[in-house]
Amino acid sequence: MNYNILPFKYFVDVVETQGFTSAAKRNFISQTAISNSVKNLEQQLDVQLIDRSTSHFLVTPAGEVLYHDSIKIIKEYQSFANNLSNLKHSGNQKKLLKIRYLRGFGYWATVLAKNLKKMDPTLQIQVDTESFSDSITKLDTGNYDILVSFSTAVSKIKNIDSVPIGRANFCILANKDIFDDEGKVKAKVVKKKPLFLQKWTATDSNDVQQKIRMILKKMGINYSEVVYLDSFDSATANVELSKGLALYPREFSIPDFYPNVLKYIPKFPDLQYDVVAIHKKPEIGKLLNKYLQFMKA
Repeated sequence: MNYNILPFKYFVDVVETQGFTSAAKRNFISQTAISNSVKNLEQQLDVQLIDRSTSHFLVTPAGEVLYHDSIKIIKEYQSFANNLSNLKHSGNQKKLLKIRYLRGFGYWATVLAKNLKKMDPTLQIQVDTESFSDSITKLDTGNYDILVSFSTAVSKIKNIDSVPIGRANFCILANKDIFDDEGKVKAKVVKKKPLFLQKWTATDSNDVQQKIRMILKKMGINYSEVVYLDSFDSATANVELSKGLALYPREFSIPDFYPNVLKYIPKFPDLQYDVVAIHKKPEIGKLLNKYLQFMKA
């Protein structure tokens, strides 16, 4: 049987963004198109991939297997497509700058890419996500030029260089239903709700997520469990559905369809972390230093 790779990519995006709506936004298509694509894939494979019987987003065991297998195939396909793109650009001597970002850092990667294009309109830039587990290895082997992350995630990794390109102010987003009329957190209510964090692998004890949990404990705010997500888009959706708590950067605007039900926890101190562009090549270091001067001007 012949298979089209696009439905598998849509399925991967649904898993990584923890929802059909956020996956649709990533692909600039309707939520219905994403949902129908996954349903058709389930029918084609004769197996359920998404468990729709729970309030939380849940992937079935078969879906987990397909997700990991699809990731491998999609990466191979992307690598093939990149090689074709490089062939095209080699003809006119234009440099293709490949920027990758860890989960949740798409905002800063996009800002970096846009401003680099303003600085040098001739630059060809490609932006995509990357998992932490093999991100440095791929940077070492030249699969891409820049990795966007926060500084503490790579602070103990040797032989890499980084340039600060922004600052993330992390706080806690919550559903308004957990607050009383005076704006205070209802401790008995929230302790039955989950805390949503991002799937990050940190190598430093100064981890933002560890600090978040310590501050909540000191504030007397408990939760039922920690649930790890792949994106901040899915964090807002799950806070609305579960009435729980979620890590969220203040730099991100809350989607228009959420402001009436979501708010930040008052008196929670923002945790500031440098967002950095990590690189290995000297020419990329020169480009980023030029970028910093451009932004100062």
